[in-house]
Amino acid sequence: MSSALKGKGDKMASYVKRGSGYDIRCYCGTDVNGKRINKYKTWTPEKGMTPKQIERELQRKILEFEEQCERGLLLDANITLVDYCNDIWLKQIENEIKPTTYRRYCGVLRRVLPGIGHLKIGQIQPYHLRSFFDDLREEKREDVKCTPNDEARRLSRTETRPELSKHIGIATTTLDSVRAGKNVSKETAEKFSEYFKLPMKKLFDSEEITLASRTILHHYRVISTILQSAVYNEVIINNPCKRIKAPKVELTEAHYLDEKQAEVLLNTVMEKAVHPFDMIVILLLHTGMRRGECCGLNWDDVDFDNCTINIQRSLLYLPEKGVFENDTKTYSSRRVIKVGQDIIDMLESFRKWQDSEAVRMRDKWIDSGKIFTAWNGKPINPGTVTSWFHKFIQDNGLTQISIHGLRHTNASIMISSGVPITTTAKRLGHSTSATTSRVYAHAIASADAVAAQVIQSVLPIK
Repeated sequence: MSSALKGKGDKMASYVKRGSGYDIRCYCGTDVNGKRINKYKTWTPEKGMTPKQIERELQRKILEFEEQCERGLLLDANITLVDYCNDIWLKQIENEIKPTTYRRYCGVLRRVLPGIGHLKIGQIQPYHLRSFFDDLREEKREDVKCTPNDEARRLSRTETRPELSKHIGIATTTLDSVRAGKNVSKETAEKFSEYFKLPMKKLFDSEEITLASRTILHHYRVISTILQSAVYNEVIINNPCKRIKAPKVELTEAHYLDEKQAEVLLNTVMEKAVHPFDMIVILLLHTGMRRGECCGLNWDDVDFDNCTINIQRSLLYLPEKGVFENDTKTYSSRRVIKVGQDIIDMLESFRKWQDSEAVRMRDKWIDSGKIFTAWNGKPINPGTVTSWFHKFIQDNGLTQISIHGLRHTNASIMISSGVPITTTAKRLGHSTSATTSRVYAHAIASADAVAAQVIQSVLPIK
């Protein structure tokens, strides 16, 4: 059955019944070549509607559709994915999500749009997506690390540090890495090789690594989010991502220190580390806080009488914004946790040190109210903490661990010591204990083995 409804001006809307739904078409004139321009929309009545209700609602949908066409408000499935992302989706979400999340989405689009951005959004099918994810599995990471060989290290000492770093166009600290034989970025290796007019492969060893399975899954989720927004905007009827299986993720254990290794780290930090980094590491080990949560703490967040710390914000850094505050990672991440008296005593001592620094710096000191600050009292850059910790681990020959690994260490020690999984989840700021169980399955298995030994010792079978 086909019918038409005369609209405003030269517009004419018509519909055709297909199955349980209706295809609505609106004629919008012709293009520069005289080709007819038609826009389409599908509407399916809700279950339980009477024939008269369907007829009235259909007429309303047709008039609404025609008005959208008239005012140029309608998106249609002929829009390409790249245009939809740049002109619609990114603008819609920019003020709805965290700046770091927005930046991460833009990073994902740098791979997505060259791969499938040319496709009309209404033509994207599951096989397009499967092919794209297959290509991703073979793609190499952009952050290739290059290791300088003996020749590169020799050349790095042919001029003084300031002169050579200036000539090459790299920081003196980066030149120090080349001299020490440490990994540098591909960009640094290229600049260094270009300056000495030698092929990069003669000065640096590099290993290209394919994308991690979790990275590919993240691409899948972002694409699905984009296409689902197109469904909500009535550009397409369904999300093709829902018709394929999500890419599998290889499960990896969280990297953590055992109790003995954690004790060695703690003692080394207390003996050799300087303020404020010693206090940061100690607090991370004792609380399991995220790096940004720790850097975001204000003195007002510490209840010295009741030995509690109120975690309610996170400190982040983006090149285009600098250091800034934001909400915690999730709503459940806002929490109050108990700490030992030793931590409270150390914080009180640390505060006295900070007060003395403020007096010493005089008018150069900026009172930010933060527990952990830069040299002038401004909020500390979280990246500075990571860089310092990495160097501290290397310089002192300690077991390799990332700054985030201290959080995993805290959780593993709690679980293996018999702390209930629900309590552990609450202290870590996980939304459910299921997340904790999945991430720290290794610690749970160890605790389970200890439990079996306890039962056997209490109830031996003779």
